[in-house]
Amino acid sequence: VIKGAGQLSLCAGKHTISIHTDTPELFDVINHIVKQYYGEECTLCLAEENLGFKIIKYKITIPSTVSERIMFDCGILELDENNNMTFNNGISPFVIQDECCKLSYIKGTFVSCATSNIVIKNYDNGKSNSGYHLEFVFNFEQTASDFCKLLEHFDIHAKTTVRKNNPLVYVKEYQVICDILALVGANKAVLELQNEAAIRDLRNNVNRQTNCLNANLNKMVQASVKQLNAINYIKDTVGLESLDEGLQELCLIRLANPDEPLDKLRMLYFEPISKSGINHRFSKILKIAEELKEKNEANENNNKDKE
Repeated sequence: VIKGAGQLSLCAGKHTISIHTDTPELFDVINHIVKQYYGEECTLCLAEENLGFKIIKYKITIPSTVSERIMFDCGILELDENNNMTFNNGISPFVIQDECCKLSYIKGTFVSCATSNIVIKNYDNGKSNSGYHLEFVFNFEQTASDFCKLLEHFDIHAKTTVRKNNPLVYVKEYQVICDILALVGANKAVLELQNEAAIRDLRNNVNRQTNCLNANLNKMVQASVKQLNAINYIKDTVGLESLDEGLQELCLIRLANPDEPLDKLRMLYFEPISKSGINHRFSKILKIAEELKEKNEANENNNKDKE
């Protein structure tokens, strides 16, 4: 918690730890630990930051009389070979030596510096939904690197980056976020996230099917318009009677049913015909219309040249 949300101040030669959080329940946990193991009590107060809007945060202050002891016990302060105090920017191995300690460290980090933009949407409002993103923001790159390795111990693969000079560890995969939430005991959040993922998958499938249907309808309409234009051109130039009986029949059926798909058209034939058979006949009609256009254009050009 100190690594994730703590601030250190020096007054009268003594260090004081303050922890800033938006989770007031964290005070009871920290105060209990400090009181039980160090015989002191913490204080809690409100702090407001005005960033265009007010964000209310809670400030937990650990007494200066025990702050240095706590930092030594947590591996934050160390003594070098000359007995000088130094800060450890990473995670001390003895702090996460046991399995339960590893898990507790992840839980404390989650409570202190984890942020997420996983918004559980009300889909009735028609707004677009965001992706999945969970991150842990630290003060030092070594802390971020060590925490990433700690997650690896539980088969959780995260990535590190730096944003605005702040190192962070982040995950974007839905299942990995679920694993982290389950690891820290946020079972309700896991259920909500799984429900969110199910809704998104359903909506995505519906959208894909709708897009596919719309694309097919557009293709059908374009093909129908092209066929009707070809038929009308033949009708207006050489007449449909110039076509053979099979093509004439198809032209008349299409003129009488301009919006019907090919499956419906083949059912209107007197004799059974396949969909590929209708496609083949329409190809002939389109080719005849194209040849007539080319012939007529050539004749028009010849007439202009003679004039």
